[in-house]
Amino acid sequence: MIYYIQGKLVFKSPTRVVVENNGIGYTVNVSLETSHSIGEEGDDVRLFTYQLVREEEVQLYGFATEKERDAFLMLLSVPGVGPKVALRILSGLTTEELYQAILSEDTATFTEVPGVGKKTGERLIVELKQKIEKLPVLPGKEEKMEREIFSGAVEALIVLGYKRKDAVNAVSRVIKDAGRVMSIEEVIKEALKRA
Repeated sequence: MIYYIQGKLVFKSPTRVVVENNGIGYTVNVSLETSHSIGEEGDDVRLFTYQLVREEEVQLYGFATEKERDAFLMLLSVPGVGPKVALRILSGLTTEELYQAILSEDTATFTEVPGVGKKTGERLIVELKQKIEKLPVLPGKEEKMEREIFSGAVEALIVLGYKRKDAVNAVSRVIKDAGRVMSIEEVIKEALKRA
């Protein structure tokens, strides 16, 4: 398997890029998140890759971070989720939003991604929740408490009329900017101030 490809970005669209390395141009399928974060045509880039080989085709998928590639591989392990659906999910959600939706058993987040229904969201939760809880990125009680505060604040903002994606973004920004553990009430008040 090709672990990563590094070279010059010679073409970029929202879902596909071409990276030139040693005179060869590699077509790489990417998520919107990766496309947005890798720079512009002419820049040097490094994409962590997954190579899919089927009888009739060979496809290369690339990600700006190893973390996003790991999330892609995790999504592929779910029955019924192929590379196109996995890429669509990672285009609609950041890795953190994906993990948070699975941990908080939030199927509504998945239905907001075009082409992903409630059943697929439920399957993702059932298949991946235990794997994600074991990730070293999500250690201990403090992380669990932060997840509970996050999901509680998001749900409260939705009740107050926010769209789910806007609520997730607002709460994420507040928690990131705070630099300390906040109560649900503090997070909600701060998010409402910024609206």
